[in-house]
Amino acid sequence: MDIEKINGYTIAETIISLLLVTLILTLLAPLFQLFSIDNRQQELSIRQFFTFTSDELAFNDIVSVQSTRLELLSYHGELITIERYGSSVRRQVGGRGHEVLLRDIETIQFTLQNNQLLVVIKSLGGKSFEKRLQTYTSHIP
Repeated sequence: MDIEKINGYTIAETIISLLLVTLILTLLAPLFQLFSIDNRQQELSIRQFFTFTSDELAFNDIVSVQSTRLELLSYHGELITIERYGSSVRRQVGGRGHEVLLRDIETIQFTLQNNQLLVVIKSLGGKSFEKRLQTYTSHIP
């Protein structure tokens, strides 16, 4: 008996194909979810900056507050400067160094009001952040 070979898919090939498609879709779902999550890195960096600045205020004396520049005097007698530098915020000690504290910043503003330092930051993405920090001592007349 001659049996003609019929070209077509077998049930085994179909099951393997469905298994592969299901596996690929299962792995793609977390990838799409990852892209849809809002990136919180900038917000976390700004919150960390607020904490760092609060610590600086606790251990150092305020010498000068300008709109985009904060000057502090350390207990060693060194001048600490936190200022906007291009699209970042940097810290210098004694006019030396270049420690970047924040990146991708459109504006930063320092204002001293009733023993509190108001810090307002606007990121390049357009989000605004504001924090009032307690000051303890000051050399400002």
